[in-house]
Amino acid sequence: MSNIKDVAKLAGVSVPTVYKVFSSNQYASPTVEEKVMKAARELGYVHKAAQKGNTEKTIAVIIDDITNPFYGAMVNEIRKGLNRYGHHLITISNAESWEQEGKDIQALMECKADALIFVPALGEPQQAVNRLIAQNYPLLQLFRPLYPDIDTILIDDELGAYLAVKHLLQSGHRRIMLITRSNPLLVKREEGYARAYQELGIPMDEQCICLMTYVDNIKEMLKTRIREIEPTAILSVGERLSVSTVQALREMNRKVPDDVSLIVYDDLAWTAAFDISAVSHSFEAIGNLASELIMERLKESDTGERKPPARLVLDPKLVTRNSVKILL
Repeated sequence: MSNIKDVAKLAGVSVPTVYKVFSSNQYASPTVEEKVMKAARELGYVHKAAQKGNTEKTIAVIIDDITNPFYGAMVNEIRKGLNRYGHHLITISNAESWEQEGKDIQALMECKADALIFVPALGEPQQAVNRLIAQNYPLLQLFRPLYPDIDTILIDDELGAYLAVKHLLQSGHRRIMLITRSNPLLVKREEGYARAYQELGIPMDEQCICLMTYVDNIKEMLKTRIREIEPTAILSVGERLSVSTVQALREMNRKVPDDVSLIVYDDLAWTAAFDISAVSHSFEAIGNLASELIMERLKESDTGERKPPARLVLDPKLVTRNSVKILL
């Protein structure tokens, strides 16, 4: 039977460092944490904090787009957080389908998943979710506050848009095109856009706000709107929209930042590689908070206690690179 000293030796770290990795209230760098968790898996070691009072549990995560690297990074951090407790994570994509989400939730219940973390699909609240709420089943929703009676982690999208648009305005841009998905749960992005103009006392043209639906010819639609608006700068929200925006600009022979300045949501590997400014979110913070919140709900399901739902809002930050041209 392996012990914590064996894990420390294989990982090449000290025993206190291993304890720090398995502690929910201490910090270890991602590199060290990865070494320790890899060593623990190889040795079949499960920390006593994960063994206490229960066996391994299965937590499901439902996301809407499995190809989006934002979700890949987020799920990886949630997995790290749950690994500290010896629990397993399974990931499902509903392919942005409300109907598929309902089927997925039903399948998870039949498979006896112990908890669910999910990005609610756009549409009406699911009856299956409401039944789980009534049963005090451990639930956590991310980014879309569709269900008021369960724990929620949000990102301050108004602040993210505000920071980006304010930076562009202060760089001399006035015709700033906002490209974002039409979503009644995420209207705060348009509010942040407008707040930046209002705060600086600059007139805003509402025609520059471009609300998109996801369709096959989105790149061609973007080309048409860019020609109509003739922006000097673009804020594009979401990985899929941002990639389509970059492709559209390239096919129109408009260079970034010489012809059009560009800021995107989110800060992913490709945005850094192309030196594009981005509104950034902490995947590590999302992962840690998600794992801690769902663990608290799992404990409550064992004790019968029930605390009021938590609502946590994370602030984004603006990472500036060389995709914004100074016009002043």
